[in-house]
Amino acid sequence: MAESQASFKYLHGSNIRLSLSEDRFAPYLQGAGYAEEYAFNLYLYNARLSKSFLYPLHVLEVSLRNHISAIFCSEYGDDWPHNEDFRNNLTEESCAALDKGILRAKSIKTNDIVATLTFDFWSNLFRSEYDRAFWQTHMGVLLPNVKNPTRKDFQKTVRDLNTFRNRIAHHEPIHKVDISTQHAQIIETIGWMCVETSQWVKHYSTVNQVMRTKPSKNGELAPFFKDSCDKSFEAVSLSNDLSSLPSVRFLLCESEPDGLLSVIELQHIALYLLRLKEGNDLMVDLRTHTIGDVVSYHKMQSNYSICGGHESLSKAKTILRKRVSYIVVGDGAVLGVVAKAHRSY
Repeated sequence: MAESQASFKYLHGSNIRLSLSEDRFAPYLQGAGYAEEYAFNLYLYNARLSKSFLYPLHVLEVSLRNHISAIFCSEYGDDWPHNEDFRNNLTEESCAALDKGILRAKSIKTNDIVATLTFDFWSNLFRSEYDRAFWQTHMGVLLPNVKNPTRKDFQKTVRDLNTFRNRIAHHEPIHKVDISTQHAQIIETIGWMCVETSQWVKHYSTVNQVMRTKPSKNGELAPFFKDSCDKSFEAVSLSNDLSSLPSVRFLLCESEPDGLLSVIELQHIALYLLRLKEGNDLMVDLRTHTIGDVVSYHKMQSNYSICGGHESLSKAKTILRKRVSYIVVGDGAVLGVVAKAHRSY
């Protein structure tokens, strides 16, 4: 779902808007300042976010219903959905939801019934009317990793998570929500029931990766060069000798009055010096050799391209296919460098 980060050529964006409906597309268009392509990028980003939440929300819902069912089994027996003592504790609304689940289930087995019951059903069981019937003595069993858990506090948490889940289920915008906090709450809530399960979900969740693909207002897709460039660099003059070099990865070699001429690394200097060997004498007076000598020796003039910090990193693959080895990232001032070697785009 909306995984590709490649640019798409919109021939007739109005056709897509018609397919989505103007009402559904309107919040994205407004959020994009009525820039249509940016609005489409926001829509795609929202779709990717929604998809990334399916896994942690899935585990949350399954864990919650299974832990609740285990408590009901211990109190009312393995056939608790049909147990009259249990059903007498339910409101008319909850009883109707349970009966719908029973009718939808593929068998009369409790596990099959549990699988059909909605998150709304389970979250509603934490309303105040169920405090005495279910939770005064069972909150600690349900949430063994919380100190003194209360039904009231947990009800708010589950209600908020259910609202968020329903927004995703109904394809509503979530990109303006505090995604980091929402994701952390889901992981934490799972951990209240089982720490290892929460660690498993956190390890495999892709929410944080998708968050880094949020599009910029100029229409570029994240991640951006400014977030991915290597900031270990320093500008040096072509006339600088090699006796004293800064401890950085990249040297931005400048000449007067032309400005930036080349980007080199310490490995290029090392290769240059090795080729100066005369006989078996490796002693070289570094003061007699300059940065310019290294650049000329390797023929590294103009071995870079320049990209803005808010341009999409997805461009790097295409740019570095050309006869350049580096991308210098800058918005007025240099922000960093992206190298062709040892990188994947």
